[in-house]
Amino acid sequence: MSQNQVITDLEEFLKSLGLSNYEIRGYLALLKTEYLTAKDLGRKAKIPIGRIYDVLEKLNETGMVEIQESHPKLYKAVSPNLTFQNVINHFKDENRRRVESYMNQAKLLEAKIAQSNLWFKEESPGIFWSTAFGTPAVMNLYTKKLDELQEELLMTGFLNKATLKILPYGKDLFLGLFHALKRGVNLKILWSFEFDSRPLIDSQKSELYALYREFQKRIGELFGLSSEIEGLEMKFLFRKFPTYYDVFDRKRVVIKLQNPVKSAQFFACLNVLDLHLAKELRDKFLDIWTFEAEELKIKN
Repeated sequence: MSQNQVITDLEEFLKSLGLSNYEIRGYLALLKTEYLTAKDLGRKAKIPIGRIYDVLEKLNETGMVEIQESHPKLYKAVSPNLTFQNVINHFKDENRRRVESYMNQAKLLEAKIAQSNLWFKEESPGIFWSTAFGTPAVMNLYTKKLDELQEELLMTGFLNKATLKILPYGKDLFLGLFHALKRGVNLKILWSFEFDSRPLIDSQKSELYALYREFQKRIGELFGLSSEIEGLEMKFLFRKFPTYYDVFDRKRVVIKLQNPVKSAQFFACLNVLDLHLAKELRDKFLDIWTFEAEELKIKN
């Protein structure tokens, strides 16, 4: 099948999902390259400068592009298979009866694109990054990235007494982890108790062991997460991490900033697509996991 025919099929599919001609042209222009500024995209896709930012906002809202908050901003197309999932999910409530038909079309289009030269497939060796501020934005980022996981997630986090109180509010995150495990993703979570490097006395350790056991019990009851699930491993450290981060599929790093007011929350994160940084932080994570972390399994 020719590339022109693939483009025609893709345009018809996106149009049926409610995207405008400008939005479709903008996505196609980004799909054919690595990243563009808004100005360059407008020129390349022949979108008027007065419309380009509305177009990009819609593409970002529907999960079709990623944004690097540089000066000027850079825009990058999300891969076709993830674009199809994101756009369909965005319109799912309004188009429930048509979702099954869209999914079948998406699978066919994904196969066609894979056989063509339409998509710039290689990840950039340089850095591409974006940010998320506020709990809703951070949770939205994690929901999307967990849906995209294919092989592995190395995750860090902290535990304190407030953690148990807010666990129900982390439903989307923990259920995202659960579904990733069910897809065959391997997940290692390294928890921190946020102490400094000085040795703890026995009574302090006993209190922390009890907190960790209660935490494991609660996430099992609320979200079905336990050490019995294949692919899931959890360990902990008594000391605090200098920087909390997660490594997705050995190529993407999410660096997390703890809320200085509400100590049980992360309120901002930096999403970095960089193979070299991901390798360095993955190696550091595994060193701590192997030589420093402790494991405490809960028996059912």
